[in-house]
Amino acid sequence: MARLQYQAIDQGGKVCRGTAAAFHEKDLEDRLRERGLTLISSRPIRESGGTIRPSGGGKIKPRMLVEFYRRFAQTIDMGLPILTGLEENAKVIPSKTLKRVIEDVKAALEDGSTLFDAMGQFPKVFEKLDLGIIRMGEQSGVLPQCLNDLADFLEWKENLRGTIKRATIYPCFVLLAISGVIGVWVGYVLPQVGSLLQELGVELPRITKMILATSHFFQAYWAWLIFGLCAVLASGYLIQKTKRGKKLFDRYLLRVPVIGGLAGNIAYARLSRNFATMHRAGMTIPKVFSVLSDNVLGNRYLEAQVALAFRELQMGQSLAESFERAGGFPPLLVGGIRHGEVTGSLEESFNRMGAYYDGEVSRSVEVLINAFEPAIMLLLGGVFGVIILSIMLPLYDVLGSLGQAY
Repeated sequence: MARLQYQAIDQGGKVCRGTAAAFHEKDLEDRLRERGLTLISSRPIRESGGTIRPSGGGKIKPRMLVEFYRRFAQTIDMGLPILTGLEENAKVIPSKTLKRVIEDVKAALEDGSTLFDAMGQFPKVFEKLDLGIIRMGEQSGVLPQCLNDLADFLEWKENLRGTIKRATIYPCFVLLAISGVIGVWVGYVLPQVGSLLQELGVELPRITKMILATSHFFQAYWAWLIFGLCAVLASGYLIQKTKRGKKLFDRYLLRVPVIGGLAGNIAYARLSRNFATMHRAGMTIPKVFSVLSDNVLGNRYLEAQVALAFRELQMGQSLAESFERAGGFPPLLVGGIRHGEVTGSLEESFNRMGAYYDGEVSRSVEVLINAFEPAIMLLLGGVFGVIILSIMLPLYDVLGSLGQAY
């Protein structure tokens, strides 16, 4: 099904322009006729790669998807047909891009597609996890519950993303500001003061000579230093793009103090929440593990360990033993899985562990921020102390010599 841009006339003779999904121009003409419009002309909307795209442009924010899933679940719970629910959502959703996607999904349903197949035409909008849960809800007849679960999960994921941003934006901003201030002092202020002192014939202390030598070095080789830094960052980026490089980086990241604990807790929270959501939707264990090992946890090393745990599970081990044999997972997580297996409450166990690791993520962020502030103050005080000392010592000598002269 393609997206077509059309020009038509309504019953009052007014020219209307818009877009619609249709298989071909004749199909578009029939669809417009049902709406009281007469087609004049049409043309397909295509991307540079030749694939049909929904008009409207822009990126769909996760909050818009949460709103869509909740409204869609409410309309179905009220007893409205799926097509009517989609139509009502298309009227109230503020995102033009999502509105076009909903219209495309509705058109595909009218042509006999299932909801899963219709939404599967937009993999950049509806992720594999979303589609899997919707498919299970459609097949089992509990679509509203699955949509609400999916909305809750996406909302949790957005809150987690906000927590991660809060943990990274502030330190990056402070480091950038400090680097700029130190750059001005070392690159401009100190050389000026050093030249003045040398003109006065003052013997510079060793610490001042070291600071001035560092300043001259940065002034002489700043371009090469920036080039080297960019080369290192580019190399690291390219290495991370490889499967093995990203896996090694993520593995060693878990060992970094404070930051490693935060990264691990985020991954364990995602593992627990994803597993609980998919298990509640009725997805099969192979499908659950397929989703979990497909760039969902945010840590390639742990995703590889999840795939290894699934192989252990296929060899006849229990779920808890599979995670334990695979390695890389904390005893608390493995113990929670074992308890869920024994008591038959696997979903509840994963939900409890998800809530626990959510709390750990929040606490880790607070610890990181609280530890960062005094560390930055000590670093800033130390750097500026050395800089001020390198200026004050020769000035003190100058003042002392002037006092002896009088």
